[in-house]
Amino acid sequence: MTSRSLINCDCKDGFAGLEDESVDLILTDPPYLKEVWEGAYQTLATQGARVLKPSGYLISYCGHINLNHIMRIMDDAGLAYYWLFSQANHGAKCLVHARHIIAGFKPIIIYQKPPVKPLNRITLDMITGQRSKAYHCWQQDIHEAIHLLRTFSKTGDLVLDPFTGSGTVPLAAKALGLSYLGFEIDPGTHAIALGRMDQEPLTWEAFV
Repeated sequence: MTSRSLINCDCKDGFAGLEDESVDLILTDPPYLKEVWEGAYQTLATQGARVLKPSGYLISYCGHINLNHIMRIMDDAGLAYYWLFSQANHGAKCLVHARHIIAGFKPIIIYQKPPVKPLNRITLDMITGQRSKAYHCWQQDIHEAIHLLRTFSKTGDLVLDPFTGSGTVPLAAKALGLSYLGFEIDPGTHAIALGRMDQEPLTWEAFV
């Protein structure tokens, strides 16, 4: 397993191949499906706490309806709450039928493996991007990934996305000159991610 690769595997198998305290930052968007979300976040939290270096960040998109449960999972894994970011929803808004609420933003939780250390730069806790679904129905915008990586990573860091999807996070890491690892269980989606990585990505200056 190299520090610049995308692997077609279940995230549990991918995590098993990583050494303790070998990852600087995790940025991901786990599946929100009713049948799998809890197990996905359990794996993310427990394995994230193991593979992150001290003071490394775990950054994850979340659905509103399970946000409190997800944060308890992170707490129970021994990770320390750092902050909550909001990503403004563009285009069609999401109606949460169980609560009769139209969600205008998506939560992004920021946790840190102890000890907690503050950022060495000041940043706003709201991010905006564009609606981007060209490669996957759950795709997130690369503008947001680049913003988060520029805020929470530093030169030489290894970025992990254990739920890679169509490859937005690894592509953003590549654009910033960071090392990256990604795990994607679906062969078709993994192939899409590999295709995107072969493209020449925009330089980060285009997103400042």
